[in-house]
Amino acid sequence: MRDPEATTEASVGIVPELRRSWRAMVAIVLGMGVGVLPVYSIGAFISPIAAEMNWSETQVVGWALAHAAGAVISAPFIGVLSDRFGPRQVAMGGLSLLALVLFATSFLPPILPLLYLSGFSIGVASVGTSAITYGRIIAGLFNRGMATAFGLMSCGIGLSAGFGPRLMQAVMDDQGWRTAFLLAGIAPLLVLPAAWFWLKVRASGGVSGRVLDQVGHTLKTAVRLPVFWVLAAGTVLYGLCAGGMAVNLIPYLTSEGISRTEAATALGLLGVSTMAGRFLTGVAIDHFQLNAGLFMVGAVIIQTGAFALLGLTSTQYMLIAIPIFGLTMGAEADCVAYITAKLFGRRAFSSIFGIVGHAMLYLGTGAGPVLFSIARDITGGYSSALYIWAGIAFSAVPLFLIVSRAIATGRTFAAAPQHPDLRPATAG
Repeated sequence: MRDPEATTEASVGIVPELRRSWRAMVAIVLGMGVGVLPVYSIGAFISPIAAEMNWSETQVVGWALAHAAGAVISAPFIGVLSDRFGPRQVAMGGLSLLALVLFATSFLPPILPLLYLSGFSIGVASVGTSAITYGRIIAGLFNRGMATAFGLMSCGIGLSAGFGPRLMQAVMDDQGWRTAFLLAGIAPLLVLPAAWFWLKVRASGGVSGRVLDQVGHTLKTAVRLPVFWVLAAGTVLYGLCAGGMAVNLIPYLTSEGISRTEAATALGLLGVSTMAGRFLTGVAIDHFQLNAGLFMVGAVIIQTGAFALLGLTSTQYMLIAIPIFGLTMGAEADCVAYITAKLFGRRAFSSIFGIVGHAMLYLGTGAGPVLFSIARDITGGYSSALYIWAGIAFSAVPLFLIVSRAIATGRTFAAAPQHPDLRPATAG
């Protein structure tokens, strides 16, 4: 069946689309980076806050759980707001709220519930400046280069993960953790002008501008489709695998006699390969016109092999398996947003992605580390837990085969209700 989006400006290729929308992409990359800065940097804040407040580090780590709760609970609602009032407005609101909460956290008194309130509020704000809003903008700006644009969007996460913790640590070493929070609060304010001026998505006046933004499923019709829940289940499994392994990687490596410095280097390698996987996946899907569902099937099978290699507890195999795991983790993350747009259209992208691509992902990444630790304790070691994780990864294969068939047939998109403004006029 012909791609429902093939009726757009088909003559516009990937490079012209990127050239036309590069300012918006810069704002999106910056916004994505700022949105994840707190969660990637919190590790550097744990010890200083615990020492000053006389709290245990475990109590401070509870901030991350509060952050995840805020993100999961707010994602569906922020998705609806993005579709109703526009992603640009919601993104700017998220940036403003994020700056306000970070500034307030710099004045945190020794009251533990306020720390958790900070984490919850930052989780809510970060959803406003995430793929839920920026993905909707990309889906409206790109057709031939949409997967590539989603990959570029993820580069903001890589920049934040690579430089954010080091910058925050340097500020803390010199000025303390409160000043570091103040500096983190300035970052969203610096991105606000770019969001204001460069995220003004104007309709082209043709089919892509007038029609495609109004074509597709509403959230109400999407949740009635079996493929919606199949994709959601696949995203949860991806989150379980990614979160469970990424969080436990350093403890696993150190248990095998690798120094913490070398383990941290391995974690950096995982981050670099994840970002490479995100970008290269987008380029590959666009350039070769690949079915993203089948791409996910391949990534999951390769990830299964990576977990099995890690379970062999050989340093040589680990050096091979870690970047492979990172590449597949990045590929899966990039594909989910693209698949959402392909299956359900742009009409309610934020609302739908807020559930299948954000809330479900946080559900998986939140439960993954705990379940992995439980599996390790029950089986008596990391190797057995990794083999279990290989099985969990492989269980996603039939789910994404179903998704790939839905993409190939186009029936899910074709079944979408037609927007009233787009129905043919009747003779009166």
